[in-house]
Amino acid sequence: MYAQLKASHAQPRAEFEQIKASQAQQKAEYEQQKVAYEQQKTAYEQLREMVMNMANSGTCAPNLFWPYNHQPPPGSPPPPPAPPLY
Repeated sequence: MYAQLKASHAQPRAEFEQIKASQAQQKAEYEQQKVAYEQQKTAYEQLREMVMNMANSGTCAPNLFWPYNHQPPPGSPPPPPAPPLY
């Protein structure tokens, strides 16, 4: 009788331990994703700051391959029309 009672309690206990382990794994994965998100956020902020510093410092040379951003020199032909958006 005691062995039967003990066996009947063993299965729910094992299921509980399995759920507990699964929750611990999910928490670890969440923490990893949280760290990755913070790293991406920091990298984005650094990149944004670099771009803003470059744009404000006057060191950015005009892009010769994208004529729509700048006025053409006097006497030059107009740039080709912009491509359609759709």
